[in-house]
Amino acid sequence: MRLLENGYMVRDVGLDQVTGLAELHKSSFKQSWSADDFSLFLQDRTMRMLGAFQQGVKAPLAFLLVRSAADVAEVISLAVGPKYRRRGLGEGLMDVAIDDLLERGIKTLHLEVDEQNVAAVKLYENLGFDVVGTREAYYRHGRGEKATSALLMSLQLGEDE
Repeated sequence: MRLLENGYMVRDVGLDQVTGLAELHKSSFKQSWSADDFSLFLQDRTMRMLGAFQQGVKAPLAFLLVRSAADVAEVISLAVGPKYRRRGLGEGLMDVAIDDLLERGIKTLHLEVDEQNVAAVKLYENLGFDVVGTREAYYRHGRGEKATSALLMSLQLGEDE
């Protein structure tokens, strides 16, 4: 567990919180994952899920899901509950994850983000991520809505040998 400057706690998320994770994901994304999906993620040894919590509240206010293999990792999803946005939870989760990845010898962290998610793009840029490519018309938002592109972003954590 790590206490953030803003008083929220960051710790690993457990199987007893899959319902809260699904609700949080649904509040953040149009195409959401189920509690069963989160259960599978939490049982996958290549995945690590961190949650941001408030003292006395069981459900996570935000979560970060990261998958790693060898010396590379990928952010699978980052979600912050609507009432808790702009409080540093996303940045706090990313900071804790990056520290952990550095300790484990991970050299590169990748992610993709909807080009129209300005807040997320800014967060990742502030953390040092660079845009390394795009996937045109990647995100399908709904019937009759124009698909948006994904920005592919990377952060170099360690030196290549």
